[in-house]
Amino acid sequence: MSTKLRIALLAGLLAFASNLLIIGFIHFQTRDEIVLTLQHQVAEQAAALGQVYRAGGTAALKREVLEATEAGDPQVAVAVLDRSGKPLEGNVDAILSPAPSSFGKTRSAVLRMKGESSMLEASVNLRPIAGGQWLLTGRTVSAGISLRETLERSLVVALAVSVLLGLLCGAILGQYVDQRVHDIVRVADRVGGGDMSGRVPLSGGNDSFERLSRQINHMLDRISTLMSELRMLTDSLAHDLRSPVGRLRAAADAALAADTPEERDQMLGAIIRQSDSLMRILTTALEIARSEAFTSQNQFSWFDPAQLADELVEMYEPVAEEAGAAMRLDRSSVVVPVFGHRQLLAQALSNLIENAIKYASSGGEIAVLVHDEDSTLKLGVTDRGPGIPVERRDEARRRFGRLDPSRSEEGAGLGLSLVQAIAHLHQGELALFDNSPGLVALLQIPIRGDGKQARRGPLGLAL
Repeated sequence: MSTKLRIALLAGLLAFASNLLIIGFIHFQTRDEIVLTLQHQVAEQAAALGQVYRAGGTAALKREVLEATEAGDPQVAVAVLDRSGKPLEGNVDAILSPAPSSFGKTRSAVLRMKGESSMLEASVNLRPIAGGQWLLTGRTVSAGISLRETLERSLVVALAVSVLLGLLCGAILGQYVDQRVHDIVRVADRVGGGDMSGRVPLSGGNDSFERLSRQINHMLDRISTLMSELRMLTDSLAHDLRSPVGRLRAAADAALAADTPEERDQMLGAIIRQSDSLMRILTTALEIARSEAFTSQNQFSWFDPAQLADELVEMYEPVAEEAGAAMRLDRSSVVVPVFGHRQLLAQALSNLIENAIKYASSGGEIAVLVHDEDSTLKLGVTDRGPGIPVERRDEARRRFGRLDPSRSEEGAGLGLSLVQAIAHLHQGELALFDNSPGLVALLQIPIRGDGKQARRGPLGLAL
């Protein structure tokens, strides 16, 4: 059975059950109301005739009975009965029930009126009078029954209509659900077939299907980005690893062909240097993957970012001076402790410092920034070098992104990509700004103003 049919049947069943309860309530309430009204009318009629009997005796009562039967009310049943229950006066021809032994109670009865061939149900009151006779007063319920039957027929029709409408609404709802699921399945089929361009259409609402569709589209965007980066990674690895591997092969051949131990040792040293370069590329790529997968969060701890920056400035200051630049530390007066991966943040800041020394030492000044502003830790480097054009900053952050098209300079284009991955690991971002002239490269990591920082998982949930 299809989901659409199940939804339609469920909606019809719910409509049937709810309307059945309503109809049952109306039915019993109407019946009780009819019975109470008849009993009230019979009691009033019996009281009036009883008063006539007490005031004028049997003769006055018989005259009143005669007048009541001549009044022309078809529902009025009034009669004087003998001891056996046989009518002597009035408009009642026969009593089928109750039996005379049970006279004296207000109850339902079955009567045949004079001039009528059918029996009628009535609510009656029986009172004893002189000579062992009985005074019967009552009202037939045929009109009430007719009204009730009409109401019941109407309610049955309404019940049938409600069930049909329930099935129709269920079918419409099932069609809506089926269409939304079908859209998702169609996109999933396209993705399974290798086409990553498909996206689930959005209606602009805010229901669960809409939120699911947005999440699926976001997931597909992320997968497409990763696949694009994977293709670029493959191409870049083929290009960037070819040179160090080629140099390794050339150095090994040269070492084998060396005529003296000194030349062989020199070639072996070159092999070691090329091996180290290759290992750095592979280690950096692995660290980026780990950071993007949040696998390093189990090594988070509290540390002072200002102290970390001060240590790196002290370590790189001689290198900067040798390259012709002055290095200084620019920090806020108060910097709160940060819960993060100290080693990776040190690696990220080191990459930014090395880039500044390599590309911007001619500017004469390099500043290492540590600022705590608006519950955000800003950790980075400013320089006075050539900077990076706005239109090429995304390319610089991309894995294996190289601003040198010829790739003549040493490096694999992983430095800023690793910095961005480490910022992402800390729920932050790598921002690049103009320094007029030069570049400002900042890791912006969110922290709480009370000095506490929530640890978060891969989905951004607090741990």
